[in-house]
Amino acid sequence: MTTRTEGGFTGHDGAELFYQTWMASEARGTLVLTHGISEHSESYDRFFAKHMAQRGFNVIGWDLRGHGRSHGKRGYVDAFRSYSDDLRAFLGFLEKEGKLSLPYCLVGHSMGGLITLKHLVDHGPGGAAGLCLSAPLLGLALAVPPLKDAAARMLLRLAPTVTLRNEFRYEDLSRDPGMLDAYKRDPLRHEKISPTLYFGILETIALVKTQGAKIRLPTLMQLAGREKVVSTPEAKAFFETIGSTSKRLIVYEESVHEIFNDLDRERVFADFEAFLKETMRLP
Repeated sequence: MTTRTEGGFTGHDGAELFYQTWMASEARGTLVLTHGISEHSESYDRFFAKHMAQRGFNVIGWDLRGHGRSHGKRGYVDAFRSYSDDLRAFLGFLEKEGKLSLPYCLVGHSMGGLITLKHLVDHGPGGAAGLCLSAPLLGLALAVPPLKDAAARMLLRLAPTVTLRNEFRYEDLSRDPGMLDAYKRDPLRHEKISPTLYFGILETIALVKTQGAKIRLPTLMQLAGREKVVSTPEAKAFFETIGSTSKRLIVYEESVHEIFNDLDRERVFADFEAFLKETMRLP
């Protein structure tokens, strides 16, 4: 049986942020989930969170500022490090609430993977037992139109809070017709990105790529073979620099970006659970 709860916590600068949990009846470990751009923690309810809770893992997800049910203008952040500082605040909150008493892994999808890596580079692993990265944002597969790039550079100087439409297509996220319909009907999803977020992503990617040796946690990286959103080759290259002596890279050749919501998800989940069992030393 899975028990759902919702709540709020205070971000690093006092912002009101949302989180929710899927608690297993006989939990063996905990997963702290950071979602990607445009989505939110509820995006993981349909498959990932329920599946992992049924397999004995508590799942705790939060909504980034400017996303989902958290405070902030959609698609805007003052500085990218606000996300990683919020993650640090969230982990501190969960520790105080007694929600990290079991072995826990940090899980990050897409931009959530980049945020999690930035957190580890800035603040270290803390009490985490492992790191799971799903199609992490370590390079862009989407070509940003030159005119939009020029406009973003101008707006960064003149109006940094203005948001532009991102280049994502739902068909590049999942091949599951049910998920494509759910994306279109989801009132909490957005298609916006501000200049500060766009350039913050590029700067953070450049920084994180020089710090791979600092990542010493056991690491699982799961990538999509038919990726059209983030760069699979850049993620592979970064994986080679990770300093952990225990790391595993898996590419799902037919999958597209949201591997937890795509047609090969049962295989993805099986590999994910196998990594958790080994990392947490579970039976």
